[in-house]
Amino acid sequence: MFILLVGIVSSCNSWIDPDINVSPNSPVDVPMSLLLPSVESRAAFTVVEGNSYTRTVSLWIQHLTGVSRQSQAEGAYTLRSDDVNNMWNSAYAGALMDTKQIVLKAQTDETKSPHFEGVAKILQAVILGYCTDVWNDIPWSEALQGKANLTPVFDSQQSIYAVIQSLLDEGISLCSQPAENNIIQLDGDIIFGNDVTMWVKAAWALKARYALHLSKRNGNDAYSKALEYAGKAFDSNDGNMFYYYSSSSDNNANPLYLFMLTRGDVRMCSTLIDSLQNHADPRLPVFAYPTAGDIIIGNDTIPKGSFYGAPPGSPIDNASEPGPGIAAPDAPTQFITYAELEFIKAEAHAALGHSGPAKDAYKAALKASLEQYGVYDDTWYQAYSAAIDNIPDNMLMKAIMTEKWISLTYSSESFVDWRRTGYPILSPNPAAVRQEIPRRFPYPTDALTYNTNTPDLGDAPLWERVWWDVGSSGK
Repeated sequence: MFILLVGIVSSCNSWIDPDINVSPNSPVDVPMSLLLPSVESRAAFTVVEGNSYTRTVSLWIQHLTGVSRQSQAEGAYTLRSDDVNNMWNSAYAGALMDTKQIVLKAQTDETKSPHFEGVAKILQAVILGYCTDVWNDIPWSEALQGKANLTPVFDSQQSIYAVIQSLLDEGISLCSQPAENNIIQLDGDIIFGNDVTMWVKAAWALKARYALHLSKRNGNDAYSKALEYAGKAFDSNDGNMFYYYSSSSDNNANPLYLFMLTRGDVRMCSTLIDSLQNHADPRLPVFAYPTAGDIIIGNDTIPKGSFYGAPPGSPIDNASEPGPGIAAPDAPTQFITYAELEFIKAEAHAALGHSGPAKDAYKAALKASLEQYGVYDDTWYQAYSAAIDNIPDNMLMKAIMTEKWISLTYSSESFVDWRRTGYPILSPNPAAVRQEIPRRFPYPTDALTYNTNTPDLGDAPLWERVWWDVGSSGK
C-alpha cells in the first residue's frame, strides 16, 4: 500500500500542471509599457484631478459651491481623515509603487531604459508635489518598502521639495539620452505619446512651478529660479501636459464628468461666475452654463439661471446651452499648461519689479487660456490687453493672480496660489462654523491608524500651515 501511495502521488505531481492556478489576469512580472499608463491614469484620476482633491479645494477656493451631501459639508470646511484616504492610498500603494517598479526595471541590464526611468522620476516628482502641498510632511525616504517597513518616517516638506527638484533634474538628464541607450524603448505613454523631448520641456515647467511655490520662503530667489526654469520649458499649448480620457461615458472618462453624472451636488460658485460675467469672458460657456429651469437636489431648490459645470445626462442636466468643456467626458486632466507657465513668468516679473515683461506674460497667459479652450476672440482679447497695459504697478500682482485663478478654473494649483499670495481675495463660507478658509488636508485614516510616525495636527488640522505657507508670525 505504501508503494502504491507513493506511485499515485508521483503520478499526480507529474500530471498536474504547476501553472494551473496562475491567473493570466494577474501576471507576476508586468512590463514597463503596461505599468506606465497605469501610473499616468492613477496620477491623473485620483491625485491631480481626483474628486477627493481637486473637487474639495475647488470648493474652498470658490471655483465650485457644494449644494448638498458631502460637497456641501466639505464646502463648509468639514473634511475628515477618511475623506482623503483614497488619494493617499492611490498615490502611495498605487502610482508611486508602480513608478518604483518602473525605475527598478529600467535600471536592470536586460531591460535598461533611461527614458522609462526618466519619465517615471518626473511622475514621482509630480505626485510628491501634489501630496506635500496638502499634507506638508509625507513619507518618502523610507516609503514604498512594503512589509520591510510599514511605518515609514514622515520627511519634512523642505526635504520633499529638494527631492522634487532632484527627481526633475534626473528626469531631464535621463530623457535627454539618445534612443540607442535604451534596450527597451519608451512605450505606453498616454500623456506625450512616447515623445521624450516633450517630457523634458514639461519637467522644466514643473521645476518653475515648484520653485515659485517657495516664494514665501525664498523670496526673489524663488522668482529668479522660476523664470530661469520657465525659459527652458515649452512655448505654446502644444506642450500642455494632459492626460486624455475616452469620449464615452464609461469609467475611462474625466473624473469631474463621472462625479457630476452620478452625484450633481456641486455648482459653479457665484464668485467665479461674477468674475467671468463682469468682463464678458468668452470662457464662461466652457466653464459653466445656466440652467433652463429650477432643479431639485435633495431638499434644495436651485433656481433657474444658476450656473453648473455638468454633463448631459447628469442629475442637473437641465441646461439652456451646450455642455461645458471642463466637465466633458473627454476633458483632459491638466498636469501643467502653457497658460500656467506664462502666469508663472508674469508673477515672477511683477514680484521682481519688471512691469513691462510682467504685463507681456500676463497677456500671453490670457491668450493661451482662450486658445486652449477654443474661444479666442481677437476683438475681446485686444480690448482686454489694452486694459492690462493700463494697470498700475501696485495693482499688477492682484490682477495677475486673479486672472490666473480664472484661467485655472478647477485646478488645485489655485489653492496653492491663494495660500502663497492671498489672491484672489475671498470671503469664507458664511455657513461654516469657523470663518476661515482651510489651508491643508488632515492626514488620512490609514496613516493615523497604522503609522505611529504620523504627525499630530491637534484639534484643527485644516488650519495648520504647510512649511512653505509662512504666516505673519514667520511660521
